[in-house]
Amino acid sequence: MKQKKGKSRPGFFARLMFFANCIVAMLLLLSYLAPLTDPQTFWPIAFLGLAYPILLPVNLFFMVYWMFGRARLALVSLACILIGYRSLAGTFGFRTGDEDGSAKSSPDLLRVMTYNVHLLRTFYEQENSSPIRDQMFELTRIEQPDIICFQEFITRAKGPMDNIRLLKRITGTEHVYYVPNSGNDFESQGLAIFSRFPILNAGSLLFPNTSRGNEAIFADIWFNNRVIRVYNVHFQSIGFQPEDYKYMKDVIGANKSDDVKSFRRILSRLKRAFIKRGEQAKLLKTHTLACKTPFMVMGDFNDTPVSYTLHLMEKDVKNAFREKGSGLGITYNGDFPNFQIDYILASNAFTVKTYNIPRKKLSDHYAVRSDLYLAPPATGSPDKK
Repeated sequence: MKQKKGKSRPGFFARLMFFANCIVAMLLLLSYLAPLTDPQTFWPIAFLGLAYPILLPVNLFFMVYWMFGRARLALVSLACILIGYRSLAGTFGFRTGDEDGSAKSSPDLLRVMTYNVHLLRTFYEQENSSPIRDQMFELTRIEQPDIICFQEFITRAKGPMDNIRLLKRITGTEHVYYVPNSGNDFESQGLAIFSRFPILNAGSLLFPNTSRGNEAIFADIWFNNRVIRVYNVHFQSIGFQPEDYKYMKDVIGANKSDDVKSFRRILSRLKRAFIKRGEQAKLLKTHTLACKTPFMVMGDFNDTPVSYTLHLMEKDVKNAFREKGSGLGITYNGDFPNFQIDYILASNAFTVKTYNIPRKKLSDHYAVRSDLYLAPPATGSPDKK
């Protein structure tokens, strides 16, 4: 009689692959702690949140790999991915997208946009470029926003580079609140809110122990017979220098990997930025909690969907990408890292109707826009101006 052959034991390569699978699966699980952990308390976990867009496809690879041999082992990565569904939904949108330049479906909707314009030049230019500026302004004209929040906006007091005057004419956003954070009487740069509707009140929220440029401003706007508040924020930048980008390019291209000094400098910059953004997010969140009117927060958060900063800011409000986003929500157009770091958040009084990222490579960020609906107040009881 022939003896039945038992299942063959996995070979060395299979065991090695499973060990590697377990490591990346564990790292993926740990990344889910990043949004819950204040970097000021334990900053290293924030790196795993930053690595989520890498850990996710690696786990998907292992899941597919085991399907062709030992299907039960695929459950390891599958279970870890499903446990982090919230992180997945914040990174990849499962809704139907909206076309670039499409008109609002109803005049009752409020179209908003956030755009880090990188001083109205491309990532590689060192001086203001009028053709690039004109293309950025044309993009805002095509998208037809009612309210625009600009970060790293630059303008001059007069002449052809008086960008406030020019943009007001192009977009029809007659009402502007602009707060320069550096410059002189000739030229300045800062945060700006442009609106088709009257601005009744405005102010700034300066972050302590932070260089100018990373701050928040707000404007109270009269819309649909009531007051709404719009926050424009630019959270702490990482502050990578050209040599840092060069180092990362070399590492990715396997040209060098032994520059310990560069590695430590990059690590230090990331750590400082994680901690600073956490502190700044707490201040802004406290400010929004005191707001008595419907509000929205837009801007360059400089942090990914799996981060403490976003987790804190989107608590009890609506994230336009989560509501209506489609596909990968990449908003950063620079060399590295290409992640989603620009957001539109709205209080629960709003209903998110659309979300879109026009894929025009002009700045080092893409513009982000969304259509929101806000029901008018009860008849006869408008908000007080």
